Amino acid sequence: MAALVRLPCHITVHGIYLFSLIYDLYEVKVEAIPEIGGKLKFLTVWNLIFQTFYFGLCCLIDLIQSCKRRSKVCSKLCRFRDWFLAAVAFPIGMLVVIMFWVIYAVDRELVFPKWLDEVFPAWLNHVMHTTVLPFLIIEMFMTRHKYPSRKSGISGTLFVGLSYLLWILFLGFYMDIWVYGFLKVLTGPSFVIFFAVTAIFVIVLYIIGEKINKALWGTQAVDLGKEIEKVD
Repeated sequence: MAALVRLPCHITVHGIYLFSLIYDLYEVKVEAIPEIGGKLKFLTVWNLIFQTFYFGLCCLIDLIQSCKRRSKVCSKLCRFRDWFLAAVAFPIGMLVVIMFWVIYAVDRELVFPKWLDEVFPAWLNHVMHTTVLPFLIIEMFMTRHKYPSRKSGISGTLFVGLSYLLWILFLGFYMDIWVYGFLKVLTGPSFVIFFAVTAIFVIVLYIIGEKINKALWGTQAVDLGKEIEKVD
């Protein structure tokens, strides 16, 4: 699909995410959230930042390609974009959507207590926990991506996951601020099992993203500077 066709779509999604991120950080006031770490304690906010960055990067690449500039810089940006989608944007985005709504269905008080309805707009909740899925699927259909090697991609996914784990454990054990209340009551073995299963699940999500990309675009090599287009 031509860059000039993708650009309006990418600008729209990037604008939605950027506005939502700014609105959440500066307009939504939740007194129950401790000041230490602020809203950056939540994986949902990390993911919102990831999605905002990713679609902003897509906008930049579209602008370069629309000017018919096939430079080495553009090629490197495309490679990084594809790696970031595979390793971060897709698996982390899917993890947030799936885990939020599964836990919400079981007991919403664990992830989104009813009192939050008074201060947290429904539209923002869906931007952060629902639209991530269709936006990513549509993006994978519009843009041909060359997935990195599994070693590179999964390593990136696990690095992000480990970074977040260390962050919330630091807050929990050293600051006594438990981002997710159920973690506080997990015993040693169940604690390890929970994170091991989560890590495996994220890897599965990575592979699912890889399979979706393959189903949409096949295995033919891609010239990342020029990008073979699916729709003229």
